[in-house]
Amino acid sequence: MLEYTFYIRHDGCWTETINESFPDVTATIIYSYRLLGSSITMIELNNVRESVIDELVAWLGDHPVMTTAQLLQYDEASENAYVSLVGEYDDDAEPVLNVLLRNRCFPTVPATVADGQEHWSVIVPTNEAVSQAHDELRGLGSITVDSLGAPELDGLLTGLTDIKQAVQSLSPRQREVLARAIEHGYYDSPRACSIETLAETDSANTSTVGKHLRRSEAKILEAVLPLLTDAGPTTGDTATDEYAPSHT
Repeated sequence: MLEYTFYIRHDGCWTETINESFPDVTATIIYSYRLLGSSITMIELNNVRESVIDELVAWLGDHPVMTTAQLLQYDEASENAYVSLVGEYDDDAEPVLNVLLRNRCFPTVPATVADGQEHWSVIVPTNEAVSQAHDELRGLGSITVDSLGAPELDGLLTGLTDIKQAVQSLSPRQREVLARAIEHGYYDSPRACSIETLAETDSANTSTVGKHLRRSEAKILEAVLPLLTDAGPTTGDTATDEYAPSHT
């Protein structure tokens, strides 16, 4: 089992040129697949000011590979939007996810889009599968290999268990206040609300709400710390449009 992460500038795709017109916008590809010739995609857009959301959705809908773009939800406070896309790729192009799944490459997290590039992280069973997927992806655009190596599955599973236990160790009040803070955008960047605003929705005063949050954060971050300190540098050499796995 291998973990393969890479950047791709997808020729002709909306991901390639979105930042030319909207430089501050970043996106997450929640899912994307091709069905009966049409590409169905759901994306999350971040850093989208209210003044440009209609323009951005119209730009997506007018893109050469797209037939429709529909705004599903927009949150003015967090400048976050969800958009569904329907597109028509030509015979020589297809969504990146199609290529990956065809070659048994399974994404571990949704792909992100920034600076005209898609960033993917996938789990792959063999070097041969990586090589085949890489060769096919080169037909879609230029690729930069980010890392290739054995995934730290044991450490990841242990870390997730510790985080789950940390969440379960929170008191009901701590969980309640923390959930409300997340829901109201306290941890967004920039913050969508303040401690004072949260206290207005709670029976406790500002000081008590802040104390609940600090104790909740401390428990969860303590569980996350080993994942941060054990991460270390990525494995594999970085190379643009090159791939040379070891067949051992």
